[in-house]
Order: sequence, then C-alpha cells, then structure tokens
Amino acid sequence: MSSERDILSVEELNLTARHSIKNIIEKEEFTSYSVDVRDPTSSIGNLFGFLQTVIITGKTKDNNKKELMLFLKNFIPEQKQYSALDVPEAYQREAFMYKELFKLFETIEDKYEIPQEEKLNTVKGYSETNDEVIILEDVSFKDYKTYDGSEVMPLKYAELSIEQLAKLHAVAFIIQKENPTYFEEKIKTLNASYIFGLNLEIYFKNCCDIAKEALDEDAKSKLEQFFPKLIKVYSKYKYATLGEAICIVHSDYRINNIMVKEFDGQASKVIPIDYQLTHFGHPITDLLHFIFLGSDQDFRKNHMNHLKELYYSSFEKFLKRFDIVAENVYSKKKFEQDFSENMDYGLMCFLFYLPYTFGKRGEAPILVKGLEDIPIDLDDSYKDRFRGIVDDLIQWGYL
Repeated sequence: MSSERDILSVEELNLTARHSIKNIIEKEEFTSYSVDVRDPTSSIGNLFGFLQTVIITGKTKDNNKKELMLFLKNFIPEQKQYSALDVPEAYQREAFMYKELFKLFETIEDKYEIPQEEKLNTVKGYSETNDEVIILEDVSFKDYKTYDGSEVMPLKYAELSIEQLAKLHAVAFIIQKENPTYFEEKIKTLNASYIFGLNLEIYFKNCCDIAKEALDEDAKSKLEQFFPKLIKVYSKYKYATLGEAICIVHSDYRINNIMVKEFDGQASKVIPIDYQLTHFGHPITDLLHFIFLGSDQDFRKNHMNHLKELYYSSFEKFLKRFDIVAENVYSKKKFEQDFSENMDYGLMCFLFYLPYTFGKRGEAPILVKGLEDIPIDLDDSYKDRFRGIVDDLIQWGYL
C-alpha cells in the first residue's frame, strides 16, 4: 500500500476526505496532532482513482502519544464510467464491504468465539468511508507489502492466499445461516459491475493479437478458433457465473491485491484487499483467476492439485466452526466438477490482465477513455507463461 512518498500538506486532501479525516481525529480523541498527507509512488497506482496516505501523530486527552496510519482511495468524479465498468458502483461496493459486511461478519465470528488467528483476515476499515473515499488502515507500516504480479508466486504464499479465499467464500453461507433476510437483501443482490459490449471485445482481440505472436503456428491456430466464443464465455462467468451464483466472490483475486507479511524471508500472513469488483458469483472464478495469474506451467504441474485440495479442506474446516456442513452447501463432487470443467477461464483471465501484469515499464496502463484504447506494451516475460497456459489447455482438451 505504501512506498517512498512526497509529503504534502493537508490541503492536498479533497473536501470530502478532509472532512472524514477530521471526524476520525475527533473520534480517536486527539487533543493535539499533526497531519501528513503523502502520495504513493506511481507504481502503486489505482485504475479508477488516486491514492493517498495520511499519518496522524499527536496526543490524546490522557496525554498519551498516538499515531494513525491511514490509506485513502479517492474517487475521481470525472471518471464516472469506463466503457467496461460502472466506477461509482465499484466504489460503493468496496465501501459496503468495509463499512458494513466485514463488521457484521466479525460480530458473527465473535459469537462463535473464532480465535483471532483463524478469522478472515481483513484490513481495518473506518466508518468515515463513503462513496467518494475509502479509508483503511495502512498496513504497509506493519511490514505488509505486495509481491511482483509478473512473477510466479511462492508456494507458501499461494497456500496462505488460498486459505483466505476459502474463508471469504464461506462468508455468504455463514451470513445466510445467521441472518437470512440480510443475505437475501444485501448479498444475493450484489451484481457484477461489468459492462459487456463491443469495447470489451475489441480489448480482448487486441490482447489476443499481441499474445498469440508468442505461440507456434499450431497453437496460434487453436487460439484463433477459440476466440469467437471468448467474449460470450467470459460474460457467462461474470454474469451467469456458471449458472449458479452461490457466494461472495472477490473477482480480482491476484498477487497485486493480496498484502503479504514475511518472516525469515517467507510469507507468514496475507490480507486480501481491493473489493471494488466484489459480487455474488461462483467460487471457481476466483480460484482459477488466482492460480492462472500467479503460476507458470511447472507450478501448476507440481502444485495445482494440492492447492485445489487445500481450498476445499479450508472451506470445509471454516464452515464447520459455524456448524455448517460444507457438503450441504457446495459438495466436494460439485466443486471437483466445476474446477475440471472450467479451466478455460484461466486463459481468459490471463489475457484480460496482460497489460496490467506484464506492462513493459512495470506499471499498469492509465485508463483515459476505455479498455479498447489501452496501449498494450508488454515485457517479453509474459511469453513463457502464456505458452504454458495454452499448452496446458490443449493437453486438457479445451483448445
């Protein structure tokens, strides 16, 4: 969430953010304080707004020293809608997750006396969050960071991330048991914020045309034959969600959106972030998204089955803590079937995120107009990863 920054004055906050920070200062009972506003470096950019950190240092009424590290995601009013996403809805969705749903779920975890180390890991959100600014604890000051999204993820990190994903997917089933009305009114109604149309088709074609040059002629031909159904199938995953949306999905679960803390050079804890695309969908989409964007062919060969098994066992174990039998809400047999029948979604995710994962300058391209206008300038490191995915799908009978 943070890096080296330029220190700015509090006037650099927009009016809404400034008002929210003032409320936090009052609520935290600061009697004297200083406020430093800082801009993250451009490499920590956000597609639909601009990021800032706020450091509040001072004393409380008991004369105790206190310091708050805050992370702000500011909505840019001029960017109300991109051609493939309803941006205001995306901000409202993340605000809902932090201000309401996670807080509700924490009360349920407390009711069932879930140990802290077994709870769903979330960044602390502030109630001053609104549709224009998301305010969170900046966990980078607690030594959390993100790994490079273009690299193959370490196994331990993948295991920790899969365990958290399973818990996130269990949330809807737990809330359904504890508060059926809330589930029907607030969770099942979380529709995807995507807008599918010609612009998305153009974007996919642009990504395909560039990526396929890394393939041999036979593989290239197979990919070209697959492309006509790509848009139709991708929208099925995002909207129809395999015909049976059953839980809350993250919808962008990848290395860039998972904070990690290390111990002795190895991942020891992870916290998922960025819930702007969250909706009521199907768990397989998140699982395949995470695996295919974070792995290469060797990693999948050696670890994919293990991660698949770990996902379901974690899902099963977490639900059991709330007296729910996983087999009754999403059977192991159905899970195995969904996983094996929908591997093509991994290819779609990889293509969709090419410019954001393998941009030549190591930065995500800036959305000025819409997806169809994004410059696609890729580092050659994507080639082996892409060949591996296409080769896997050919061997598995998808291409």
